[in-house]
Amino acid sequence: MSEMDILRDLVAIKSVFPEEKNIGVFLEKFLQKHGFTTSRGYIGKDRFNVFAERGRGGKTVLFYGHMDTVPLYGSWKSDPLRLTEKGDRLYGLGTHDMKGGIAAALESACSCTKHVKMLFCVDEENISQGAWAAVRNNREWFRDVKVILTGEAGVTDENEGGIGIATLGRRGRCVITVEVEGLSSHGAEPNRGLSALEQAAKIALGIRKIKTRSHGKLGKESIFVREINSSSTSLAVPDKALLDLDMHLVPPSTINDAKKRVESYVKSLSSSGVLDGRTKVTVSVKKRPTQYLEPYITDSRNAYVRKVLELQKGIAGRGIELSYGRSVADENVFFNALGIPNMTIGPRGGNEHTANEWVSKHSLRQVTELFSKVVETL
Repeated sequence: MSEMDILRDLVAIKSVFPEEKNIGVFLEKFLQKHGFTTSRGYIGKDRFNVFAERGRGGKTVLFYGHMDTVPLYGSWKSDPLRLTEKGDRLYGLGTHDMKGGIAAALESACSCTKHVKMLFCVDEENISQGAWAAVRNNREWFRDVKVILTGEAGVTDENEGGIGIATLGRRGRCVITVEVEGLSSHGAEPNRGLSALEQAAKIALGIRKIKTRSHGKLGKESIFVREINSSSTSLAVPDKALLDLDMHLVPPSTINDAKKRVESYVKSLSSSGVLDGRTKVTVSVKKRPTQYLEPYITDSRNAYVRKVLELQKGIAGRGIELSYGRSVADENVFFNALGIPNMTIGPRGGNEHTANEWVSKHSLRQVTELFSKVVETL
């Protein structure tokens, strides 16, 4: 099967999180048919990661892919679960993010004779439950991996993926919750109370004053108000409000550091009189089932990374643009938990997370060629 044939089969399998079971079963059977030993790593009922290995001996390459896609968005001009070819473009849900990259990795790894590993995880489009479970429960399995290659597209100002781009880092992300407590009073006499909602709004309106950092490769940190939640159940001034701040981070920022910066900002509002002195504020990292993701940078001077870049340049016929992602992905988990160099190189495409998602057939072929050369030469 060619990478395009494999992609056709993958697109036909609906795998919107958390319903990844069918694509997991397909990948198992495909890999076993091509001589791989596979095992499952469960994160819940009918949800499992697929670990695969063929051959033995020395350090090896790990091809990584996430099996899930986002839900269907917008109005599609073709059947999103049928690969539709129009010129160089192959349309279908997940073609660009990231079933095209998975197809390239499968074609490359299954055609080679060298020792190689593959890992496919669930839940990347949600909160990376699969990736966290993989590093927590199977750390020993990664001992002989020298570099992780993810076939997802790197993004620059001009392109979304392609053989001429390699992503070597990503910003981190967290959500900080600000709990605001005011003082209730009868709605007919609001001045006798203290509206927590109004105080939360003052915090939200000034968030640009929170100190942020810049990084030479990852750019500037960003922050926005994700949610404000407050209400009263009777004719009363609301005495409680919740404010969620979404923050993307760059080194040397950490999630704990982000929390401290929000705390410092709130204190400055109190000391300057912007917040009423009676307001009580508590700042915390918003709880969720998995950890938030810290930023990372893969060293471009690493010997394995340099070799992949050389192979990539040979196929592209030009210099390789190093990309650094503005948002998070499972690569953040693997790098920070395992310390293994991560490289994200995927085919050119567009419209990920929206209608009429597509991937370039020519670019898909080039990435498949690169992955094949990587397996044979590293």
